[in-house]
Amino acid sequence: MSKKIAYGGILLSLNAILLILVNLIPVNTLFFLALASLPISIIIMEWGPLTGVTFYIASVILGFIVMTSKTQWLIYIFTFGIYGLIKYIIEKDRPIFVEYILKLLFANTMVLILYFIVREFVHVPMNIISIVIFEVVFVVYDYMYSRFIDYYNLKLKSIIKIKK
Repeated sequence: MSKKIAYGGILLSLNAILLILVNLIPVNTLFFLALASLPISIIIMEWGPLTGVTFYIASVILGFIVMTSKTQWLIYIFTFGIYGLIKYIIEKDRPIFVEYILKLLFANTMVLILYFIVREFVHVPMNIISIVIFEVVFVVYDYMYSRFIDYYNLKLKSIIKIKK
């Protein structure tokens, strides 16, 4: 149990550092938000989705504290932060095309919710071109997320050697 807490704390601190970098480096904020979404997948692979939910809640609270832009925090909690859990749920015994339909449905729903929340504070242009670009970028993000999971399972897991 103590290893689980320590390892979770290390990953949560890594998550917080990446969220702080969103504040410090104004370019590529989406890149850092995407990187900050990766530690939850490690938690889910090692200790299951319930621990992943706990990690997500902790990262949301910590993100609220460390992120100065609450708009970027909203983007993190609605899309990147929870995506590891959504990916885990969707990728259970389904054909790949159904998985992608469900993932795109999730992504578009979250972006629509974010649009209606954020448009009160920030002008966000919404047209068909931006939607298509978003969907292409999302598919690339999902592919890279899957490659990270594979890399963790094939290389990093044997180096870190976590004993449950």
